[in-house]
Amino acid sequence: MRFLSPFSIGVCLFLLIVSCTEKKGETVKEEVMPSDSLISPEKMIHILADIHVIEAGLVVERNDHADSKITAALYYEGIFKKYHISRIRYDANLKHYSQNPTEMGKMYGKVIREIEIREKSFPVKK
Repeated sequence: MRFLSPFSIGVCLFLLIVSCTEKKGETVKEEVMPSDSLISPEKMIHILADIHVIEAGLVVERNDHADSKITAALYYEGIFKKYHISRIRYDANLKHYSQNPTEMGKMYGKVIREIEIREKSFPVKK
């Protein structure tokens, strides 16, 4: 399995962050989340790194013409179990952090570093 280069991952993450920013002329409805449902930034960084690694793997599977819909659901379920969260809680937290692009940008810098560290631990196949 070949992983995406750090540059490709960075470009994808940048596009994701830019697409999550507030559009001019639109108002964002502020929702207050109970403090016990807010996932810490440190934990969210690990969750996002896991999700992006899985997404990269799913792209490879799709390129190999594999049916990855069932696989994706299982992978996501595994991540949510690993971090003891629900899909609803993850989505709410992603929305919460996305409403502050500066904070989200800093988090994604750490997500990229986390993925790069993981990538170094795998042997390179030629």
